[in-house]
Amino acid sequence: MGPIEELYRGFCERIAREYEAEAERYEEDHRLQDRDRQFISALRERAKRLRQDIRRLEEHYSGRAI
Repeated sequence: MGPIEELYRGFCERIAREYEAEAERYEEDHRLQDRDRQFISALRERAKRLRQDIRRLEEHYSGRAI
């Protein structure tokens, strides 16, 4: 994996962690309403998609010489 791909991988991981942390913070709020759960689900879905990007990137470079 090249330097740009490594940086992108790190970026995706950081952002995915942020999305998940925000979702957890929102879930802990005592004022949470039903419509808020959709927003929380969207945050978790974005984190999932970023992790899928990471997995695709790693699969693309697996087996190649580093």
